[in-house]
Amino acid sequence: MQLPASLAHISAQQDWQHTTAYPPLGFTPFAESALGNGDTFGLYWPIGREASEPIVVETWHDEWRIQPHFSSLTAFLQAYAAAEDEYVGTPSLADDPASPRAAFLAAKELIAQRNPAAAIALLEAALAIVPEYTDALALLHGQYVRAGRTGDAVKVAIQAIISPPSFGGPPLKALQWLRTQPVPEGELDPIWRACGQLSFHFGGSKENGEYRVLLAAIATYLEQGNHVCASTLIQTYAELMSAETVSFQERYAFDPAAFIARQIAVSAMLPHGSRDPAMLWSGDLA
Repeated sequence: MQLPASLAHISAQQDWQHTTAYPPLGFTPFAESALGNGDTFGLYWPIGREASEPIVVETWHDEWRIQPHFSSLTAFLQAYAAAEDEYVGTPSLADDPASPRAAFLAAKELIAQRNPAAAIALLEAALAIVPEYTDALALLHGQYVRAGRTGDAVKVAIQAIISPPSFGGPPLKALQWLRTQPVPEGELDPIWRACGQLSFHFGGSKENGEYRVLLAAIATYLEQGNHVCASTLIQTYAELMSAETVSFQERYAFDPAAFIARQIAVSAMLPHGSRDPAMLWSGDLA
């Protein structure tokens, strides 16, 4: 993972270790503009983009959400300076033209104004920065369907399904739509092949076979050498399972510490190396 050039201007928590499913792997908090109620800003390297400088996200701990506010640390620092030690709010596109969150909010307004083409362009730009931005994926999927872009809609639906709930969701409409699409003979994607077994209704039951479907899909992605999709779905699985009761986790042999160790190990197979912040700050990553 590449450290930002302006790193010296923030108080990053360099002893941060990934020990729980939320915040997601690839996140490191810093002190500037933290509200003191558990919400904090932090650096985040999107999955598959570890060779780029991180974006700046904000945690909403009550909702288990991550909001990708700023496209870079430089953009955050400009807003922080303008705020004069007050809370840094969500930027507009005028503040940060590449902000994924600002693009998502602007796209929603454009859709309401019946300007889908402009909305699609903004959502595609946001997802080029944060491919696992579940809220943006779900919104883009709907626009692709309305535009008759079925092939694109399939790809975005699959990406929305495997992307973490901390970035939005659940993408129920995308899943329901994907279940109506005929699976091509020889289709390799395990989520499309198994989407008929998924409903994405989690919690409140003693058994849920969808977890086995997700684990099988992770295994298939790994066999295919698709480590980006595998890492994305592993994060999603960890977040979903961590929201279940301890007794449910035990029935499904979910050991949080062991699963995180596996998640970190899988991330080490990504093209640009491990997403483990402990290695980043130790200097073991380039």
